[in-house]
Amino acid sequence: MQVLFFVLTNNAYFYRMKKNPALVGFLVVLGILGAIVLFYFSFLDKKSGYVVDNPSDQKIELEINGKKYSVAPKQTVRLDLEKGEQKLKYQYKNQVVDTVIDIQKSNGLLNPTGAEYYTFNRPYGVRENVDSLFRSSHVTIDDKVYFGNIKKSNKIYIENFYYNLDENFPKLFFNKEGEAFSYSFSTKKERTNLTKIFNEEDFKQFYFENYE
Repeated sequence: MQVLFFVLTNNAYFYRMKKNPALVGFLVVLGILGAIVLFYFSFLDKKSGYVVDNPSDQKIELEINGKKYSVAPKQTVRLDLEKGEQKLKYQYKNQVVDTVIDIQKSNGLLNPTGAEYYTFNRPYGVRENVDSLFRSSHVTIDDKVYFGNIKKSNKIYIENFYYNLDENFPKLFFNKEGEAFSYSFSTKKERTNLTKIFNEEDFKQFYFENYE
């Protein structure tokens, strides 16, 4: 009886659906919107903001505008900062640093240990003479040459990038019209460059996986 009731109930439900095309249309639109939201947060959503990285083996205590932060060894932490001048104070390797950093962009990396980081500029879309452009500049790490538009920095504050340490390059880039093109090819003559910052080991691995 329960099975029969379930079948009859569902038949009645689908009968009402056929009689109510407006409801069907609403459910279809709702499903499409849900799929768009899911796709956005899964693939396109990007976290703008600031991080502090501690690649050392010791804990670092920082004070930014009077607010204290503790960063464990080998840890990257997101910071809630605003644009403008920020007073920074910390101690590392028996050296006290008391300075002011000027935040101008929406993404930045705080580098209290003075480690070296690499910003890689990746082209998306149709390009001519890709190989010659790619090999027109390079950096050398441990006597090995890495080609491409790569910038090295060990400044206390770095912000010449779009994707932070805890983010990845997208496989696709979407223009203002919502059209997608990848870093390797495109059917349209559109192009852009996206930049990401790496620590040294992550950059070596990224380069090996994508360009060797």
